[in-house]
Formats: sequence, structure tokens, C-alpha cells
Amino acid sequence: MIPHGPHDYLKLGDQNAICDVCGFKYKLSELKKRWDNLLVCDFDFETRHPMDFQRIPRPETTPSGGNVQPTDVFTTVTYADLGQEDDIPAGTFNPSGQSPL
Repeated sequence: MIPHGPHDYLKLGDQNAICDVCGFKYKLSELKKRWDNLLVCDFDFETRHPMDFQRIPRPETTPSGGNVQPTDVFTTVTYADLGQEDDIPAGTFNPSGQSPL
């Protein structure tokens, strides 16, 4: 003879089922489907952790041309002597680096 447990009773429209985690017998209406598609009892039910939904930021990609180092630009500035303590830049500004004289 097969032993009967507390969930071996007739309930119309319901059937016996086994919890996928603990292995105990329950009625199918008492089990819940968990986030990983297992049918579990109330004791073994757990929600999905919020960190499972976090998205990892993608790293920024560099352009296909690569990083091109710009060339240095040297300039000359002529100073005017006004006879004061601080010299104030005045005169000509030549971005090509050559003296105008």
C-alpha cells in the first residue's frame, strides 16, 4: 500500500505536484513559478535579484583613423620697452615663427 501524506486529498480540478527545489508534494494550485521556470512552494520561492537587470556600459571605441598627434606650432612675440618695471607684449605677432625684420 502507498503511504498517504497531508496533500493526498481530492480537490476537483487540482492535481498533486512536487516542488522542484525541496521535493515535497503539494497541490499544483499551491505552487508558484519562479523566475527560472521552476515550480516551487512558498518556502522556496524567491524573486530575481535586481543586479541581474543591470546593464554593463560599453567601452567607447576610437575612430578607425586612430589618434593623430598634432604638430607643434611655435610663435615669436616682440616686446616693446616702455621703461616701466613690467614688460608688456606689444608690437607684432607672427605665427609662422619668423622675424618680420
